[in-house]
Amino acid sequence: MGRGGRTLPLMSPKVRRFVLLAHVVSSVGWLGLNLAVPALAVTGMTTGSPATQHAVYRVLDMLGGFYLIPLSLTAFITGVVLSLGTSWGIFRHYWVTVKFVLTLIAVVLIPLSLLPGLRETAEVVAGTPPGEFADVARGGVGQVGAGFVSTTMYLTCAIVSIYKPWGRTAYGRRRLAASSRPRSIG
Repeated sequence: MGRGGRTLPLMSPKVRRFVLLAHVVSSVGWLGLNLAVPALAVTGMTTGSPATQHAVYRVLDMLGGFYLIPLSLTAFITGVVLSLGTSWGIFRHYWVTVKFVLTLIAVVLIPLSLLPGLRETAEVVAGTPPGEFADVARGGVGQVGAGFVSTTMYLTCAIVSIYKPWGRTAYGRRRLAASSRPRSIG
């Protein structure tokens, strides 16, 4: 037991800082990528140049296919490691639980929804002659919407990480009470 009845963290400070660094870098990269998706999709839908439209949707497919899964999985896994390896826990504080759930939803939706949409739009562009506009309205609107929804989710995660609202969960309160009770010797 640590001071105040808290369980000591399972990670050394050096390991915790390394995992935290990996978590922050991957999370910021993921957020940046998700800010780029709607910006590029809007550019692709509104440009007056077929060449620009084709390039934008090829870039979106490349960025999504190359970066989204590694960044999202790194952010998720390092978040879980930080939760389990420190006194925060996954279900002891509401803010950690909210981050866990939002990140899990996003990690699941990327390969099921966003990546197929990016690939489909890139395939439409690839099948369109270079000097013509590709019909990407449906895919482009979906990418703008997905970008705004995911960005809202990630910003919510960032906000709750900084402010840590809502306090402990019922489970966290029970764990705290149990760990601060004096133990009988016997």
